[in-house]
Amino acid sequence: MSETSTGAPDDVNAQPDDARWTVQWADGPVPDQRRLRPLIGHGGPVRAVATAIVDGRPVAVSGSRDKTVRVWDLATGGQLHDPVTGRTDPVSSMTAEVLSVATAVADGRAVAFSLHGDDAVLVWDLATGRAAGEFVRLVESAVLEGRRVLLTLGADGTLYVGDLLTGRRVTAFPSAAGLALLDGRRVVLTVDDIDVDRTVRVWDLGTGDQLARSLEVVRTVELDGRVLAVTAREPDREPDQGPARKPDQGPGQEEHRLWDLATGEPVEVPSADAALSGGADRPGVTTVTVVHGRAVAVGLDGEEPRFIGPLALARQNGALVRARARETAVLDGRTVALTVEADGTQRIWDLTDDGQRVNGMRVIGALGASGTAPAFPPGPEQDGDLWHRISGRGNGPSDSGDPVLLTVEQDDTVVVRDRATGKPVGPPLTGHTGKVWDVATTVVDGRPVAVTAGADHTLRTWDLTHTHGSGPARTGHTGTVSAITTAVVGGSPVVVTAAADRTLRVWDLATGQQVGDPVTGLEGEVTAMVTSEVDGRPVVVTAGSGDTLHLLDPVGGEHLGEPVATHHGRVLALAGATLAGRPVVVTAGADRTAAIWDLATRRPVGEPLTGHTSRVTAVATAELAGRPVAVTGSWDKTVRLWDLTTGLPIGEPLTGHTDWVTAVATTLVEGRPVAVSRSRDKTVRLWDLATMRETGAPLTGQTDPNGPVAVTVGGARPVVAIGQGQAVRFWDPAAGGGAGNEYALPLPAGALASAPGGRLVVAFGPELTVLCPAAG
Repeated sequence: MSETSTGAPDDVNAQPDDARWTVQWADGPVPDQRRLRPLIGHGGPVRAVATAIVDGRPVAVSGSRDKTVRVWDLATGGQLHDPVTGRTDPVSSMTAEVLSVATAVADGRAVAFSLHGDDAVLVWDLATGRAAGEFVRLVESAVLEGRRVLLTLGADGTLYVGDLLTGRRVTAFPSAAGLALLDGRRVVLTVDDIDVDRTVRVWDLGTGDQLARSLEVVRTVELDGRVLAVTAREPDREPDQGPARKPDQGPGQEEHRLWDLATGEPVEVPSADAALSGGADRPGVTTVTVVHGRAVAVGLDGEEPRFIGPLALARQNGALVRARARETAVLDGRTVALTVEADGTQRIWDLTDDGQRVNGMRVIGALGASGTAPAFPPGPEQDGDLWHRISGRGNGPSDSGDPVLLTVEQDDTVVVRDRATGKPVGPPLTGHTGKVWDVATTVVDGRPVAVTAGADHTLRTWDLTHTHGSGPARTGHTGTVSAITTAVVGGSPVVVTAAADRTLRVWDLATGQQVGDPVTGLEGEVTAMVTSEVDGRPVVVTAGSGDTLHLLDPVGGEHLGEPVATHHGRVLALAGATLAGRPVVVTAGADRTAAIWDLATRRPVGEPLTGHTSRVTAVATAELAGRPVAVTGSWDKTVRLWDLTTGLPIGEPLTGHTDWVTAVATTLVEGRPVAVSRSRDKTVRLWDLATMRETGAPLTGQTDPNGPVAVTVGGARPVVAIGQGQAVRFWDPAAGGGAGNEYALPLPAGALASAPGGRLVVAFGPELTVLCPAAG
């Protein structure tokens, strides 16, 4: 079964000119050939995904509970821009969560829309990754002070007044709560969100002038069947604050005023004494807002303000701004929305999809550009409009020529269905380890590709040009495979695997069938393993969490003698070699040394190899000028070369890595011995062992620096296989570029081993697969 990639050689969605990797056999179901690379980077569940084309490249746009929106290049799997977020609340310092994303093409420009938990809809330019505006909700168009204006509401509750002829913003009212008609004038009511008492203020909509201030309530009392609020009279009482003190009123009475909270009318001052001392308390009212001598609103302790008197009826008739605001309106029969950019520019966006423009849209223009004032009658949102996708209520229309559709099922799988019959096409797309929240499709190099968003913090990509059969099931390991090596048993090449289930199994490389019974009862998990031949019989050498080596018969399952104590503290890596015609194994240890062991005598050969200044984490062997050598890598960030005959280092340490060296391997490039090293600095480097110099530029961008590395040789050139999370990538060290398609896996690659014929053995979780380069 072949991996389904086409395009550029370094593209997981591409068909390279050189070898493509195919599955020869697998232990368990054959890995799904539809699976392409995962997109990893979000720090929370991915809730939404959409696709677009940016400068000719297919991209995915994702929104996550980590509160970021990210743009991914589907060809490389990398992110195009820095992540972006929504608005951060100045009071709580909380950033709004991303609820949905959608994409469109506006006048030839690819844009994305993100809906956030604070109701904001932000617009992003996908080519630059920068903000391109914010949707504002349409409230109404009106005439104020002789000019035509448009009232809009931002997600933060700010009411904007914009001149329709000039396109300029006239004024803004933060925290707007309602609109009303008061004494023949349009007024806007605002509520101070930061104020504990949530004070209500009243403003003239046309002039922007504040019409009133709020008065602090001293007491609220029920008296004579009425609920009255007692306020302290302000020393600088304005003329409209009510009637002056009558001649028969005492000086104490003029210090307070009473308001009927049903009508908003002031109450005669003689009742002040009774209100201050009698009646039943009605706590909870904190402030009274007065306009033109009448109370219009009261502030309530811990609750939303309440409008009274002349504004109570206005509220019942829909005065609340948020209740009246619409995300979209209808203009000339088409659904439109309005955005405001950072410089105040307001633009009208046509959101209606039609037969000529699927997933497309156009910017009708900036307000004021035409010299005429359009009317915005609100209308019902139409099914299939882009707004449905922005608001997360639909995936939008699909190309009618697409023969399949995708559905997210209750079991958290994605099913590919025939559009005509509705029947599934092949088994579900599985691989996410949690709920699948969303799915989108696009076309990559002429092939349909699906992108799924999951609760496991990842997006996954799928090639829909193929169906997938699970293949015959095999019985194998029940624990994660931790080590792989190859050998020859009875004249046939085999694969030897060790796993966390404490068993060792032998597999026929050609057929995938197990050879003999598994070796059981291993002491702990095997972390390193090599094979050799002693006295004509195959031997497997294993190391685990301790400092001992174990020799096993892979066919008979017998433990060959007692364990060999190495005194490393812990053996971290193994490599096999032949020294003076005798089989040896080279160990790398936590004690900063390497050592050589004669497998026939089980004794060390010479003194330990010293020179590293930290743990020796990796070892490989090669032949240089006819002499056996070892290459080691260490936490001291260096690679060293050793003469196994003398036990002495060759030359100075090879430097260049800036962090721990985690893996080494050796091969021949154009007949010259080279070493490949991988580091926690996220690079892979190539070293010429004859010149003791680095050759070529390092391979960068390795996001999983601790993954396994192996070199397989098939044909004229070696290929370096690099475990990269849930994928294996291939590198041609001679050409310095990719060598075939990336191979995606359902689980992280745990171990790699080269095999005869240019094949590669890959372990992921408890499963095993053998890949080989396709012929031709």
